[in-house]
Amino acid sequence: MRKTGIFFGAIAIIVIINLILTGCASFLHRVSIRTEGNVSSVLAGGTLMLRASGRDIMWSVSSTNDGSGSVANGTYITQNGMLAVAAHENASVLFVIAISAQDNFSDIRPVRVVTVSSVDIQSVNQFVAIGRTAQFRSQVVGYNNPDNAVTWRVSSDPSGTGFVTPGTSINSNGVLTVAQEESLRTLFVIGTSVIDPTKYGSISINVVVPTVAHVTVSPVNQTVRAGSTLQLRASVIGTYDPVNTVTWTVSSNVTGTGVVTPGTTVGTNGVLRVAENETLTTLHITATSTYDPTKSGRVTVSIIVPTVTNVTVSPAGLTMTAGTSYQFTASVAGTNNPNTAVRWNVSSTASGAGSVTQGTTINANGLLTIAAQESSRLLYIFATSVFNPAAAGGVLVTVNPAPVQIMPPVTQPITTQPPVAVQPPAVVTQTPPASQPPVTTQPGGRAQPGGSRTQPPVTTQPPVTTQPPVTTQPPVTTQPPVTTQPPVTTQPPVTASTITGVVINPPSASIRTNSTAQFAATVTGTNNPNQAVTWSVTGGGATGTRISANGLLNVAPNEWAATLTVTATSVANPSRSASAVVTITNNNANQGGNRGRN
Repeated sequence: MRKTGIFFGAIAIIVIINLILTGCASFLHRVSIRTEGNVSSVLAGGTLMLRASGRDIMWSVSSTNDGSGSVANGTYITQNGMLAVAAHENASVLFVIAISAQDNFSDIRPVRVVTVSSVDIQSVNQFVAIGRTAQFRSQVVGYNNPDNAVTWRVSSDPSGTGFVTPGTSINSNGVLTVAQEESLRTLFVIGTSVIDPTKYGSISINVVVPTVAHVTVSPVNQTVRAGSTLQLRASVIGTYDPVNTVTWTVSSNVTGTGVVTPGTTVGTNGVLRVAENETLTTLHITATSTYDPTKSGRVTVSIIVPTVTNVTVSPAGLTMTAGTSYQFTASVAGTNNPNTAVRWNVSSTASGAGSVTQGTTINANGLLTIAAQESSRLLYIFATSVFNPAAAGGVLVTVNPAPVQIMPPVTQPITTQPPVAVQPPAVVTQTPPASQPPVTTQPGGRAQPGGSRTQPPVTTQPPVTTQPPVTTQPPVTTQPPVTTQPPVTTQPPVTASTITGVVINPPSASIRTNSTAQFAATVTGTNNPNQAVTWSVTGGGATGTRISANGLLNVAPNEWAATLTVTATSVANPSRSASAVVTITNNNANQGGNRGRN
């Protein structure tokens, strides 16, 4: 059973492979008929060339689609695919059949038998301008709906044999292009039937020369800020639709010859770019017709040019210690909202070129760092306007030397020798003498041994008792050495600040009612004076007119006063203050009187 299953499985695989190969072969070898020029009709008495894909093609022609219909004598197709139709062919449709002798695939193509009576040519316009184009269309008229295919040509005469200027031509889609240099004032466009080349149609068209009356440029009366762009457009006005292309120029005068600041340009697309540092207040932009350079249009553009009047660096009169840092700020004042960017510099001289000790720097944000080894006792900080390098501001910084670091003395530890152990004195013990035998003393003082009288024994004195040794006192304990305290760090001397004045910015302003204005104040003096100020506004007639603790002035909608006075007073020294005069514009009708007061 298992072998049988394997056998049938192998057969199934072989069948599937054959089907796949057969399908691929049929796809690769299928037959498809196409005609020359992709036409579907042939002239009675004419010929038509056909092609077929596939292998070993056998051709046949019939009056029916099953291939069994008879055709007129003289109607046939060669084995190369050339169909010849007899002039007296009665069939209105012939069926051309192509069969592949190798795999029996086939295709069939119906072909109408037609006659052509005429060819009509139409054009949308009766004229065409030099340098421009025109579209032509054809209509082939005849029996049995002949194909509308024509071949096109352009000529200087109706016969189609005349020459035209190089560049003047017509393509297969009937689009006529007239050269810019074409001198002919009449052209003939001819369309010949592809089915019957003996039939053609023609049409004449006038060649006209456009004229330019004037050039207009828009928009007009424009105002542009320096550093911005403006899109301009030009229209070429004239007869016969002249080409609407122009060349653009920008100048400082109406003749177009004036020099402008580098970076101020106008592109081929009409985009005006004004350089950020443009100093001209008026620019003249001209658009000149490329077809007729004698005709041009012009507009004048007003340029809002910012100005920088001064640069103020804060704080002023600062005293710093070498080895420290401080953040400085710069305020750029001017008109028309100038660029506020500045370049910072630190110098040991007022000229700005004095060298400083390595490590003393000021970065692009105004952060000053003084090297600990800085030898200069005065440093000059400068901020120069990027927009106007002629405008700069500076302050003087007094530099105190860095404090000397006093090193604590090195304390040598005292090594204490361990006390010497005192040995207790040895106790001497007296040994009593050995007892001698008693001596017999003779009368007369001589002692005789062995006498009968025994003298009383000499009493032996007991040994002298040795006193116990004096107890040795323990040695005096040595006290640990006194620890030396580190020296007290010397604090740098405190330098008192002095306040010399207050600077308010802006010093004057003109604002509208129901609007706000921001003021800033700098307290000047020595030794980094306290920058705190109190703000006040006087002269106003409306309760809504006030100024915040941060210097933001708010003008009430019904403010009737013509001017206000904004004052900044030093908190540390109230005798120092500064004021700014504010002019109120577009006030209500009660300005200057008592009416409208709250």
